[in-house]
Formats: sequence, structure tokens, C-alpha cells
Amino acid sequence: MALPTAQPAEVLRAWQKDDLYEKKLAASLAKLISSQHASKAIPISFVLYKSFTTLRELQTLGEEYSGIVQVDDSYHKLPTFCNRLISILLSAFGENITQRLLRSVEKQIEINSTLRPAAQNLFLVTFKALGNILPQIESIHRALSYINGGPLEIGKSLTRINYVHVRPAAAAYYAHLRLLGIVTLLHAVISCGQNLYQAKKHLEQMADFPNEVDNSRSCVACLDEIVQPCVLQCGHFFCMQCCYGALESCALCRTPFSKNSVVPLMNYCPSVN
Repeated sequence: MALPTAQPAEVLRAWQKDDLYEKKLAASLAKLISSQHASKAIPISFVLYKSFTTLRELQTLGEEYSGIVQVDDSYHKLPTFCNRLISILLSAFGENITQRLLRSVEKQIEINSTLRPAAQNLFLVTFKALGNILPQIESIHRALSYINGGPLEIGKSLTRINYVHVRPAAAAYYAHLRLLGIVTLLHAVISCGQNLYQAKKHLEQMADFPNEVDNSRSCVACLDEIVQPCVLQCGHFFCMQCCYGALESCALCRTPFSKNSVVPLMNYCPSVN
């Protein structure tokens, strides 16, 4: 007989407990490495924690606390080692890898001379919007887990890992958790809508003025309000962070530029069209 599926509150409680231990491990690890690599302490501590528990077919401290166990989609067996490993790697590095892939594709589009400017603009704005809504996708998945149950990590859902109870759970209604899920879902959907609307707005601006100086308050490269404006040799305005960051050619006219040719504009704010 199959064990009962874990309730959303028990899964959340286990995740919170594990997150607490992982943060403590990350804080200790950060003291042992140089400050420039301190940001890597969190994913490394996550992988270490899961390597000594999940990969060895053991419950995590949070799962033991909540009385739940990971199972495969049959609900009768433990997940395979391959599935457990993939879920850990996706949870630790999935968003970062996806962002890097999107930026790599953007660079390839920027240097692709066979695409028309309108097509380049469409692809660049689309991939930029996808990068902006990645955190909201994770929030939507978590909200659905609050409402319908299942793992909170996208990596576990992609590898079809779920949870069952190994000891009786307290009989209770978790209406407040479902309400939290609905509120989280609405917030994430609205944020996605705002990002897509901004992308559509900037695409229209780029289509209307493909070769004119951009005099709006928004940076076409990052789709945010221009902060510390800079002007390129082609005459287009962007944020200083974009000019001295990954941007290698003008996002409007595709003119390549070098970092030493960027001109910062002190005490200047582009006017509104």
C-alpha cells in the first residue's frame, strides 16, 4: 500500500528547516574563502548539504523533522541517483545557467549581421524579458506548490520527485497556506505582465525610432530607468552599468564600441519625448 502524499505545509516546513541549516553552513563556509568568492558559498553549501543527505538516500534534517521522504512518480520507490543528482544541480545552478545561456544568445544575436534590425530588436527584447521573468517563474511554481502540494523546487518537479509521509501527519486544514499561494501567484503573474508590457513598449520605441537618438528615460539595454547616463559614439544613451558591462554594441543601431569610447554624462538626465 502506498504511503500518503505529503501535505503542502509539511513540505514547506521541511524546506524552511533545510534552508536554515544551509544558510548556517554557507555562513561558515564564507569565512573560509576569499571575499571575492563569497557569493559562491550559498550554492556550494546547498550542494554539500544535499550530497551528504539526499545523494546518500538519507532524509535531510528538515525532512526528518517533518516526517516526509522523497519518492519517484510511482510513490513506491526512492528516486534514482541520477534524478536526485540532476534535481540538486538544477536547484543550485539552474537559474544561473539559464541566465548565462540567455546572455550568450543575446551576444550571438548582436553580432549576427544577417538579421534585419527589426528582427534583432525583437529577439533581444524577447530574451531580455525572459531573463527578467525567471525569478517570477520560480515564484509561480512555489505558489502552485502551496495550493496543490508537491516539491517547492523546480528541479524536483522536473525530475518527477515528490514526497510522502512516513509517520501520521496532524489532521488540519491549511487554508492560510493556500491563501498565501494564491497571493504569491497573483503577485508573480502581475510582475510577469509588467515585464512583458515593458518589453512590448521598448520594442515599439525601437521600431519607431531605430536610428534616432533615444531621448526617453528608459535604457533600451536593461529596460529600466537610465541611471548614470552615458552616450556612445553613435549618439545613443544607456546606463553606465550597461555600457561598462556586457554590452559590446549599441542596442539600437548595432554599432560596436569600446569601453574607453563611452562618455559619461555627469548631472545630465535625458528628457522625456
